[in-house]
Amino acid sequence: MRTRRFESLVKERCRSGDLTFPEALRFFDDLLHFRDPKPSIITFNFLLTSMVRMDNLSTRYPTILSLFNRLARPHGISPNVCTYGICIDYCTRVNQVDLGFVLLGRLLKDRHRANPVVFTPLLKGLCRNNRITEAAAMVFDKMPKLSCTPNLISYNTLIKGYCSAGKISSATELLEKMIGEYDDLKPNVITYNTVIDGLCKEGAVSKAFDLFGQMRSLGVLPNTVTYSTLINGLCKQGAIEKAFMLLDCMASKALEPNVVTYNTLVDGLCKKGLLDDPGKLLQYIIYKGHKPNVMTYSAVIDALCKKEEIEKAKKLLQDMISRGVQPNVVIYNTIMDGLCKMNELGNAMKWLDELISKGMSPDIVTYTIVMAAFCKKGETDKVVELLDDMISRGVLPDVVTYTTLLGGLCKMKELEKAKKCMREMVSKGISPDVVTWNIIIDSFCTTDDVINILVNMVLNYGAKDNSAYVSLIKTYVKRRNIDEAMCVLKRMKQEGLKPDIDAYSPLHEILIEMGRVDDAKDLIAQMNEKKADD
Repeated sequence: MRTRRFESLVKERCRSGDLTFPEALRFFDDLLHFRDPKPSIITFNFLLTSMVRMDNLSTRYPTILSLFNRLARPHGISPNVCTYGICIDYCTRVNQVDLGFVLLGRLLKDRHRANPVVFTPLLKGLCRNNRITEAAAMVFDKMPKLSCTPNLISYNTLIKGYCSAGKISSATELLEKMIGEYDDLKPNVITYNTVIDGLCKEGAVSKAFDLFGQMRSLGVLPNTVTYSTLINGLCKQGAIEKAFMLLDCMASKALEPNVVTYNTLVDGLCKKGLLDDPGKLLQYIIYKGHKPNVMTYSAVIDALCKKEEIEKAKKLLQDMISRGVQPNVVIYNTIMDGLCKMNELGNAMKWLDELISKGMSPDIVTYTIVMAAFCKKGETDKVVELLDDMISRGVLPDVVTYTTLLGGLCKMKELEKAKKCMREMVSKGISPDVVTWNIIIDSFCTTDDVINILVNMVLNYGAKDNSAYVSLIKTYVKRRNIDEAMCVLKRMKQEGLKPDIDAYSPLHEILIEMGRVDDAKDLIAQMNEKKADD
């Protein structure tokens, strides 16, 4: 009974959504120690599912796979198809598709029968990496051979892959095949929306409307996404009247336009010169039978701010309030961003105060906008003050927030504060992105601290982008520390990155300059070998 009580506790914590990664690891370890009776694999699946939904996925896949392996050890718990599915999905989400296929092989070796749910993440991963031929072979060949009939999600995933790769004709052919040949796999609204979007992006709006008619004739009801996609296609062609007719059609079907719909329409109206008079634009929308709402105003205010028509945007905000439409934080962010870009930081801060005084809560976008503006002016003390204020209000900083602050500190040559900021960022579990690394490298590469800072930060915390490593190679080359530069090149390969000409070129040049011709030839051989592998 003790085992079952502990399992109930684990499941409850998983459902609560407040489980941390270290806590999950402890639960996992504790469960493995129960013997009589052994915990159910379902409980482990609960834990794994919670863990793979947490942040910082890309740095944790070795840990997740290690846990999976522990289950399969003697006296452990046998993973089931669901366990494999969770881990395969996780591998593809962190761009480790080939590892997902390794797990698929183990699943089959363990004599489990794969189902479409297991194959779907692999299909998505292949399509995301533009490996469309392999994805198609999986649907039409591999899955049937394994007695796994592709389902509608399988076909929709492949169709999306075709459209993303610009192979619209292949997507259309597969859609027609689904209609004509598969009785139990008829396309749904997602299928049609995907192909209609692909056609509109290619400018083939008339063909998109043909599919629009076809889907309705087959009893597939268009949704807001369908209409918004077609409206977008019409607006890009300047057919604003037809776009409004389609908006009327939406209203007759009791479908609510979304922010994409309104932004598309506003963009189209702007191109017709109606934005010069926002009042005229809104009158036009009202004349067409549509009552402007917060999204309508938001789209117009955004367009005005991009044109630096801040006074018109402010007037429109007042008009909005007078009509009983309450502004949201997005509209305030838009105006503040416009003011910051016009270097009116004082006014931007007044709008921040007004936002708070009206009972609205500033979000991470609000703070990032003003912090970026103060960084640009070199007022880093004000940025730190804003960071403290946002945390005190319960707004958690993200990688963009910290990168913005780092940029300002490095620009002002406050490198000790930058190091402290970087350590704080990592301690909060926020992984630096390529922009963060480039700021750090560009700032520290001219200082004597480069070896400690870059090696510790870039290599130990991990930079998953070529540019960070290339910058580090260039730094070592400038110092004529060739052996260390070669070590970085080797480390890139170990991390699964593919060095390009930017990585090899600085090394090749310095080797020639130093008379190390044989080493330069070896480097060229490595480059050629890499090209052959690709």
